[in-house]
Amino acid sequence: MSQLPSVAQHYAREGALTGRILSTLTAEGKDLDRLTAEDLSPYDQFHSRGHQATAELAQLLNPQTGQLVLDLGCGIGGPARWLATHRGCRVVGLDLTEVYCRTAGELSARVGLSRQTAFVCADGLALPLAEAGFDLVWTQHAAMNIADKARLYREVARVLKPGGRFGLYDVMAGPAGAPYFPVPWASSAEWSHLTAPEGVRETVLASGLKQRHWRDLTAEAKVWSEKAVAAQTAGPKPGRGPSGPAIILGPSFAEMVANLRRSLFEDRIAVVQAVFEKAG
Repeated sequence: MSQLPSVAQHYAREGALTGRILSTLTAEGKDLDRLTAEDLSPYDQFHSRGHQATAELAQLLNPQTGQLVLDLGCGIGGPARWLATHRGCRVVGLDLTEVYCRTAGELSARVGLSRQTAFVCADGLALPLAEAGFDLVWTQHAAMNIADKARLYREVARVLKPGGRFGLYDVMAGPAGAPYFPVPWASSAEWSHLTAPEGVRETVLASGLKQRHWRDLTAEAKVWSEKAVAAQTAGPKPGRGPSGPAIILGPSFAEMVANLRRSLFEDRIAVVQAVFEKAG
C-alpha cells in the first residue's frame, strides 16, 4: 500500500493469484466447494508470525460483533476473514494492489464471507472513506513502503470514530542500519521507508491518538523465524504446496526471505505491536 505505482507492481508481479491458491488447496485434498477461512490460513496471513500475530492483535483491540473494521494494507484478505469469522466483525480491506483486492474478494466468496468483508483498491494516504466511520483501524506489515507516515496516521485518525482504536503490527527500522534487499516489501531501498520505533510512536501521537499499548516483538519474530526454517528444513508435509508468500511473490521469495532473516537477526529491522485510541 503506497502512493507509488511501482510498489503495487512489486506486489502484483506474479499476476492472478486465486487460481494458484485454489490449485494448491486441491492438491492438498481440500474440497473447493466446502472451503473454510481456516483452510486459507496457511496462504493468506502475509506477515511474520502468521495467524498467531493476527489473534494477538485482535485480543488487544477486542473487536465486538457487528463493529466495522478497516484493514489498511489488507493483502489478499486473511486478517479480514479471520476477524469476520472469529469476532463477527464487518471488515473493509484496503490495498493499493488491485490483484490483491480482487483475490481477497474471490476468496471471501469461496468461504461464504462476502457479506462480512469488502475490499477496496485505493491509496492509504487518501482514503476514499467518510470521517469517523470505523470502530477500529487495523494494519499489519503495511507501512514499510510509505514515506509520508504523518499523512498516513492522520488519515487513520480521521476515519476512526471517537473512542475508536488503532492497532498496528509493523516492521520498523532497527538500530544496525538498512536491511538487505530485496525483501518481501521492496526490491530495492528506493521503495522501502522504514522508521525507527520511537519515530513511529511520535508520528502516531502527533495525529492526536493516545497510546494504550506498545510492545517490541522483535525477539518473538526471531524465534518464529527459526521455527519456520526448522520446519522447512524438515521438508514439506505430504500434499502441502508452497507457502502463501511464495505463491504471492514467486521465485524471488527465497532470496527475499533470506534477506529478511539476515536483516532481522542483525537488528536491521524491528517488529512492533501497538494500540492507540482516539479521544471520545
